[in-house]
Amino acid sequence: MGSASLLEFESMPAPITRALVTIALVLVPLLASAQALRVVARVNDDALTDFELVQRINFAIRSTGLQDGADVRQRIAPQILRQLIDERLQIQDAKRLGVRATESEVTQRVSEIERASGMARGQFRQYLQGIGVPYEIAAHQIEAAIAWSKIVRRRVRPQVEVSDAEIDDALARIQANVGKTEARVAEIFVPIDRVEQADEAKRNADRVLEQIRRGAPFAAVAQQFSYGATAQSGGDIGWVLPGSLDPALDTAIERLPLRQASDPIRSAAGWHILYVIERRQFATARPDDVRLRLVQMTLALPANASAEETTRATADAQGAMASVRKCNDLHSLARQLKGATTGDLNGVRVGDLAANRQMYEDIPKLREGGTAGPFRVAEGLQVVALCSREGTGGLPPRDVISQQILLQKLESAGRRYMRDLRRVATIDIKP
Repeated sequence: MGSASLLEFESMPAPITRALVTIALVLVPLLASAQALRVVARVNDDALTDFELVQRINFAIRSTGLQDGADVRQRIAPQILRQLIDERLQIQDAKRLGVRATESEVTQRVSEIERASGMARGQFRQYLQGIGVPYEIAAHQIEAAIAWSKIVRRRVRPQVEVSDAEIDDALARIQANVGKTEARVAEIFVPIDRVEQADEAKRNADRVLEQIRRGAPFAAVAQQFSYGATAQSGGDIGWVLPGSLDPALDTAIERLPLRQASDPIRSAAGWHILYVIERRQFATARPDDVRLRLVQMTLALPANASAEETTRATADAQGAMASVRKCNDLHSLARQLKGATTGDLNGVRVGDLAANRQMYEDIPKLREGGTAGPFRVAEGLQVVALCSREGTGGLPPRDVISQQILLQKLESAGRRYMRDLRRVATIDIKP
């Protein structure tokens, strides 16, 4: 049969022969590459390969500043693999529900990462290229996080309610704690889905803690390894009053020195590594809970704008700021600028500006009628004027307390939903 095939090949017309040779030259490397990939886990009908795992390990090591080495890779591989499995489950569930992360949402999230990291626009891709990590690896992680937030809004949020009694209890605790010390705390959370997995989860938490004690920044490690809702913000859960958390966590926070990671602490949900960022005396009026009434003006500026276009838009924005005497002046000024739009923002909580560090630092300092900016946002350049502020004294408003309780309950409900996804999934981890 081999000789007949060879004779048939030799008798073919030259153009067909050249075409077959070309196809072979293209296919052979692809087939070889496919054969080189090893499946490390199957998640329902999807396969995770060693290429994906290695690239995510690279990303974790280089973004957290860990000392690269075979021992470090071996220690963090199980937790990275679990994260990949969870992300695949989240994306599968999102597909089932008909939701997904859009390209614009991913771009906006990248812009937020750049702002939070002090990077210029577009520098995140350059950073990844510099550490040898394909952009697609980071984008996949971002897509999973966005899809998960949509799942929580659609499936979990309708099941969570905050009662008036819960708000009353929270306000009573706040009044009782006036004058006491509160702590701003960050955490890394490793969940326990089943009782028999507690030891494995503890080993994962120990591995993470070891990297911190070797010098890796807590916030960077939290972003890569925490399963908590605050992972993307470096694990920062905000200011915590005594009695607000599980008793074991409360005790650890009280005893923990500033800027030192705790040993893993067990709760009903999993293992927690805590880190006290700062402490202060608790007062009823918190700066982050002040509410602002703002007017914002946005000058359209594409992400790929040239330096000349950016300079021109910045000059327009600064010119508008110089002309503002009261906040509503922005509305009339926008009508004079091509591509400018405005909007009223009522009841903006100061703490909610923290995602944009420049806004968080500049806007609360404004006098009424003052302007801040221009800020680079996904849509272009933004100027903000302060109209008024509320809540500078007394207890936080009930809606602020309600939102805080809601976020806590959503995190707990989201953990249960994720645990259920794992329980019903067919997950096969290869040796």
